[in-house]
Amino acid sequence: MTALQPEVAALVTRQRNAAIEALRQSLPLDDPDRHALDLDADTAFAQMAADHPEACICNPEDTR
Repeated sequence: MTALQPEVAALVTRQRNAAIEALRQSLPLDDPDRHALDLDADTAFAQMAADHPEACICNPEDTR
């Protein structure tokens, strides 16, 4: 493996994730395919909210 290969792999991954996100954002919110395209970061964020419900703001009045 050359020194450049990890950088190229990271660039390809970023480009792929950007293309997936653009496609996902173009789909309606209720389209099951939109959620099938969720990225690992989306899943991790959702899990973080599920693991710490006390930190989630559920009442819009609490944001004022």
